[in-house]
This record gives sequence, structure tokens and C-alpha cells, in this order.
Amino acid sequence: MAYTPGYRRQNAQTGVCLRTILFHRKYRRFHGGHLKVWHYFNHVLATPGFDARVYFDVNSSWDSSNPWTQAREYVVESTADFAPAALFVAGRDWQRFDALGLLDGNVPILNLIQHVRHTEEWSIQARYLDRRAIRLCVSPEVAEAIVTAGSQGPVVVIPNGVDIPLDAEPVSRHPVDLLIAGLKHPVLAARAAEALAAPGRAIHVLTEHVPREQFLAAMREARVALFLPNEVEGFYLPALEGMALGTLVVCPDCVGNRSFVLPGVNALRPAYDLAEIIAAARSALELPKGEVETLRANALETARSHSLDAECEAFGRVLSNLYRLWAIP
Repeated sequence: MAYTPGYRRQNAQTGVCLRTILFHRKYRRFHGGHLKVWHYFNHVLATPGFDARVYFDVNSSWDSSNPWTQAREYVVESTADFAPAALFVAGRDWQRFDALGLLDGNVPILNLIQHVRHTEEWSIQARYLDRRAIRLCVSPEVAEAIVTAGSQGPVVVIPNGVDIPLDAEPVSRHPVDLLIAGLKHPVLAARAAEALAAPGRAIHVLTEHVPREQFLAAMREARVALFLPNEVEGFYLPALEGMALGTLVVCPDCVGNRSFVLPGVNALRPAYDLAEIIAAARSALELPKGEVETLRANALETARSHSLDAECEAFGRVLSNLYRLWAIP
């Protein structure tokens, strides 16, 4: 699809002028941050009156894990003379847009913040909290952290949505008793697996990157999934994905998961302590069937309330009020 850079581009079918949101990515390998930006990229495309384009770092990987391989017509080769209606900034996009000279004009900035650590003094992202932006926070905990840090601009909480179909038939038999998702804590994962080993108990430990579809399949096959996020996260999407896939979720408190990992309601959420994590996982493996079914049913409802459609609608309301929000100090 040919595209002439400019502030507004006309939809050939409707004749309506579209406001283009410019994204930036530096893609090395797939991770959850890229996935969520991809979701927002598609939310822009789904919103009437808006269009999306993305500029990639020159050394980005274009293997099959890169979501934009299926959307190359939206990739721009240069930002020279490009005048977008707004910038979508996530993570370290701040300094990349800065280096391109795109932060100098009075262009609205949509800043997706996915972690509470972006307020820490050592964080590159924290350096830009005094720049005006519309802050899109993935959890109430992230919003509280950036407000406390003195961020400039309006703050909007849009809980992460999950892109897993929720109408699939549940697995009748789980071939794996326990999945331990330990990519971020491989040593802790190994210690938990050793402590939870029992005759006849099938335990699957993941401590290395695997293709996303393989990770989702592993969650679907597991009766119980023990997640080991960083001690502090902004949201932690895998736990929500586990709920959508029908595994019983055990996920320690990592701050950003408090709004949706509800202990005794839809999951088990021990303190981030090895002994408590092991005890919670053991408890999950030994729960009566009725209690497990209640937790899983509640977890599925949690996943339904965190749909991509809900996320898209919430972001659509932000885009509809883009200039009003941008005018707020």
C-alpha cells in the first residue's frame, strides 16, 4: 500500500481524512511488551478517523515472531518530513523519538506505561515523566506510581486485554499436573520443581524463551500453572492468559497483578517468598475438584472482563478525546 507521509491521509473508499498515529519499534525478539504495542497498533486501525504507521530501528529483526511481518504495508522507511497527528510512545521509544527530533513539536503523545519501574530514577523512561503526555497505564498500581512520581499530563488506566479466544472447549484432561513458568527466575523455578516433585506428578518447567504458541499450549495442557514474574511488574499478562486458557493460576504478588489475580477468588497469590510460593502451589495441586472448578470459572470471567475489545473501546475513547486530553496540563 503506497503511502505519502503527511499529517492526514485520505481513505480512498470513504474520502474521510484520517489522523495518523506514528509508532516506533526496536525489535530483537518477541516479548509481551511488543505484543501489547501490536494490540494498540491494531486498536488505532480499528478506530474510525484514525490510521497507524510504524517506524522500525534499522537493526530490527524481521523473523516470523515479529507481528508486523503481516502488516508491512504500514511500515514507513523514514520519518523525514513525516508529520503525524500523534506519537505512540512505549518503553524506550522516548529516546528513539527524541533522537529523530519528533518530540520537539507540539504533537500529542500517547505514552503506554507497562511497568511501575518506569518511575525509578535509574530508568530511562523516568527522565521523560516531566514531559507532557497522555499516560496510558496498564494497571491502577502503575497509575499510582507515576502520579506519585509527578508525571505531567492526564493519566488513564486501561487494564491489559487478552487476545485468547474464550469460547474454546475446555480441556477435559490435563496431561501436565504443574507448569512452572520460570523464564524470569530459572533458579527459583528449579528449586520449586524439586520441592514439588512427587511420584506420578508430571511437572513441566519452562526457563527459556519458546514461541508464544508453544507457551500458550503449555498453559492449556497444565492442571496448575505456577508463574514466577519479576518481584515487581506493571501487570503480568501471562497470569491473565493462564486464566483464559483454563489452568489454575498460582502467581505471587508482583504489585501490578493485584487488580486481577484475586487470592481465593480466581487464583492463588502468595507473597513473593519461596516457601510461600511452594506452599501455594502444593495447595493448588491438592484442592478439591469443586473448589478448583469455582476458581477456574471465576478466572474465566476475569479474562472475559479483560478482553481486547474492552481494551480497544477504552483506547478509542481516548482517541476520540485526543485534543481535549492533550490540552490538560
